[in-house]
Amino acid sequence: MPDLIHIVYMSFSSKVLSETELNGFLATIRRKNQVQNITGLLLYSDEAFIQVIEGEKDIIHHIFKLISQDPRHSNMVKLIEEPISKRAFPSWSMGFRKLDNSNKASIVGYSDFMQNDKSKFASTECVESVRQLLYSFKKHT
Repeated sequence: MPDLIHIVYMSFSSKVLSETELNGFLATIRRKNQVQNITGLLLYSDEAFIQVIEGEKDIIHHIFKLISQDPRHSNMVKLIEEPISKRAFPSWSMGFRKLDNSNKASIVGYSDFMQNDKSKFASTECVESVRQLLYSFKKHT
C-alpha cells in the first residue's frame, strides 16, 4: 500500500480571478489530478486560497513544489503536512467552493484569518481551525 499524505496550504492569488478563469483553472487541475490519483479540496475567497491535496507522498511533494513555484500564487504557507491512513476526499479530483459574504458565516470553522492582517497564527490553533473548516465543508456539501 502506498504512503499517503496530505498537505494543506494557503496562498493568495496574484490577481483577482474571474469566474471563467477559475473554471478553466479547475478543469485543468481536475484532469491532471485524475491522471495522478490526487484528491482534495480548494476553497477560494477574496483572492485567498486554502487547499488540501492528498495522495501518494512522492506525487504530493512534487505537486506542492510545482504549486509553490507557480507565479499565480503569492505568500504561500504550508499549514499541515502529515501521513494519512485514508483519503478525506476520495471521490473528489478537486472539490471547490468560492466563498463569499453570503455563505461564509454559515460554514463551521470559517475565520477571516486569511484576509485579516491583525490575525496571529498559533500553529496548533491554526491547524485545528483548518481541520474544522475543511471537514465542515466536506460534511455540509
